[in-house]
Amino acid sequence: MACFFAIRRVRGEKMSRLSWLIKETKKWVGGGIITDDQADQIIGSYPAETKSRLITVLLLLGAILLGTGIILFFAANWQYLPKWSKIGLVIIPLILFHMAAQLTSENYPRLSQTLTLLGCIMFGSGIWLIAQVFHINTHFPNGVLFWMLGVLPVAFILREELPLGLSAMLLAMWVLAEQSSSLWIIFIAMMLFGGVFYLTYALRSSFALVFSLISVAIFINTEIYLVLTDNYRFDAAASLIPFVLLLIGSSYVYMSKHPVNATVKNFPLIYKFSGVTLTGVSLFIMSLEFFAYDFIKLRHSGAGFVLFWLLYLAVAVLGACALSRRGADIKEVIRENYPWLAVDALVFIMLLAPFNGLTLMIILNLFMFVWALLLIISAYQSQSSLFFILGMVAFNLYIIIEYFNFFWKTLPKSLFFIAGGIVLVVSGALMERQRRKALVAWQQEGVVSNEEEL
Repeated sequence: MACFFAIRRVRGEKMSRLSWLIKETKKWVGGGIITDDQADQIIGSYPAETKSRLITVLLLLGAILLGTGIILFFAANWQYLPKWSKIGLVIIPLILFHMAAQLTSENYPRLSQTLTLLGCIMFGSGIWLIAQVFHINTHFPNGVLFWMLGVLPVAFILREELPLGLSAMLLAMWVLAEQSSSLWIIFIAMMLFGGVFYLTYALRSSFALVFSLISVAIFINTEIYLVLTDNYRFDAAASLIPFVLLLIGSSYVYMSKHPVNATVKNFPLIYKFSGVTLTGVSLFIMSLEFFAYDFIKLRHSGAGFVLFWLLYLAVAVLGACALSRRGADIKEVIRENYPWLAVDALVFIMLLAPFNGLTLMIILNLFMFVWALLLIISAYQSQSSLFFILGMVAFNLYIIIEYFNFFWKTLPKSLFFIAGGIVLVVSGALMERQRRKALVAWQQEGVVSNEEEL
């Protein structure tokens, strides 16, 4: 994922903090500002960054593969084992993984975290394996809930982010498996999400935040879909998921500007990247023909329309709270948030104005280009290279998609691919040209484009 990489440019060169410091101290020594010994002392006070994502990724993938292999091995030989052996094969690895995690926690912290994750995976597999041993027939989603309730305390006690990320994923799985719009289920899910987010902020875990935001989006969409289908019998409820995702994307962007995230490293970038991604994908899906006509059906039937108004108002209030700053110039606030104010205006018009299906489809197709352009302008003005590139990528993807939609059936296939190739080459060249122009302009202004490392 792009949000897991550092984008840090100093005069157009990418370098780590320590390598930059070493280069600068050499200049200071050469200029007679400091001595060699003083340079060594300065560099020695900033230890080398030993953080390696490759090691973390390898350990995480290894844990997933090992856990999957153990589960498959048990499943293949399960019928040939006596009952006491089955119970032992469930409990013993669970204990061993957690014991090994504690023994390696001091000298090999990443290995310890991986072993803890394996123990959590074994706990979940043990729930179903023991249920099979004793022929326990129960509500399947309860197993996912018990798994989550067993993993979350591990994250709380050990203060580790891998079990916390797993808890967030299991919570989303439970909501999907439960398929219930009852207030009791929604209340329990909200309380559990509250616990997950509390730990996410307590640990300041970027990893857990990513999975928590994904899980929240799944939870909200699942419950709104179930409310529409169960209570209003609206058959096309699934087609309105992009509309809900659009509002969630806006709320994530607003949360990136909220003071609660200002002091937590990487959190604003994660929120904004997630919001931009959700918004871009949602606008594309909403530009397709089926969405406009299903949305019009929803308006005519009145099914859950109040629910969408409430969701929109909640996002609007969140945006007003996040963007309102003491002493801030209203013109500056508007200039910094062109794309999201435009999205809010679009949603308001969609909920209020009585369009027909064709008119709404045309408006949505035009708006996704407008949004991409506003994102480019906003990112250019704030010197954000990451979102400047994302805006250009979105704009060019929209052009390519519309090209396919309009000319696939009308042009001869040879001419279609030739013209498509020309469009791609020209788009790529223009993107590179605009990127270079933006970097040169920012350098001339003496501003360093900097996105924090995630």
